[in-house]
Amino acid sequence: MMDPIGLAGSLSPNSMAETRQSASGTGATDKEKEVARSFEAVFLSQFVSQMMETVDAEAMGGGKQAEMWRSFLSDAMAESIVDQGGLGVATSIEQMLAAYRK
Repeated sequence: MMDPIGLAGSLSPNSMAETRQSASGTGATDKEKEVARSFEAVFLSQFVSQMMETVDAEAMGGGKQAEMWRSFLSDAMAESIVDQGGLGVATSIEQMLAAYRK
């Protein structure tokens, strides 16, 4: 059985920073890292957008304004997630790009 307290401790900001530091050793170029990061941001934006569609538009003011706000909010949330280390998609892409280049 998994220890939920131990799992929560593994998601601390310090462990996320360590993960980001270890991810920098992927062998990817700066351009590859930026492409991977951008891809993860777009992926997460789509993911968050789908999630936001479950929220009633009236909660955001309704109408076209709500749809525009939802789009901006999805993009901002995705960028924030990526800035905090993301889901690891960018790291995987960096590794694949570096391996392909070899």
